[in-house]
Amino acid sequence: MSKFIKILMSLSVSFLVACSQSDIVDDASKILVRVNEEAITQEQLKNNINTLLGKQAATVGLQQAEKKKILESMIVSRLLRQEAEKKLNDKEKLELQIKAAEFKEKLIVNSYLRANLSSASVSNQMIANYYNKHPEKFGAESIIKYELLTSSKKLDELNRDELLNVYSRHNKQTDLEELQKELSKNGFQLSFQRGRLIKGVLDKKIERTIGGLYPGEVSSLILQNGRPYIVKLIESKDVPPKPLSVVSNEIKKLLAPVVLKAAIKEQAAKFKKQAVIEYF
Repeated sequence: MSKFIKILMSLSVSFLVACSQSDIVDDASKILVRVNEEAITQEQLKNNINTLLGKQAATVGLQQAEKKKILESMIVSRLLRQEAEKKLNDKEKLELQIKAAEFKEKLIVNSYLRANLSSASVSNQMIANYYNKHPEKFGAESIIKYELLTSSKKLDELNRDELLNVYSRHNKQTDLEELQKELSKNGFQLSFQRGRLIKGVLDKKIERTIGGLYPGEVSSLILQNGRPYIVKLIESKDVPPKPLSVVSNEIKKLLAPVVLKAAIKEQAAKFKKQAVIEYF
């Protein structure tokens, strides 16, 4: 796209709206100024104030000096557009017309959706269903803490049998740090680890073993891929999600686009049945 197209498209949205109205001037609308015979009306100024400062500013009104500043900016925008248009070739004009048509269509569609699909609201039942289906999104979690003894080295058959024999004499020991010392005296250097269970971090067999223990229970000696493991469950508790009353507004915001999309799809299906659509 040429430099002039970029200049035109970088003008403010309010100016683009004003330009789209410039060819159709309501006779009842007061003309404030003409720029090379193109009118800028009171209604266009009001719309620009609404875009820049909000509806309240446009309704309540601004000081005359502030209005004049905004009007002057509209005049400058109009002059820039007029000058840029003089330098556009036919291809660039067509590109701009297509973009302006796209912008106009979006404005009309958005206005229609606001007016006709405002009833497509998120129900309390939908909020409750989402809450019950996704408790983990609202703070629910299972907290499992464990300790374990293991070695980074694989054991050969002889060492494995010897470790099994040594552990059988100390399997009543539930303090893994003390058990580590006892095993060390017999020549087995196992590292002590303490942590919170996170799925996928430990071997699946070790995870299942931890999940099958009760708090304070120590497992039997596990040999997995040649490495020894002794695990102890320290704590297992379920944390409930935040109350529904606390997160309902958050869920409503999450579901609103989904509900709107479904309503649009329903309307579109209805209009398609009534329309004549030809593909080429």
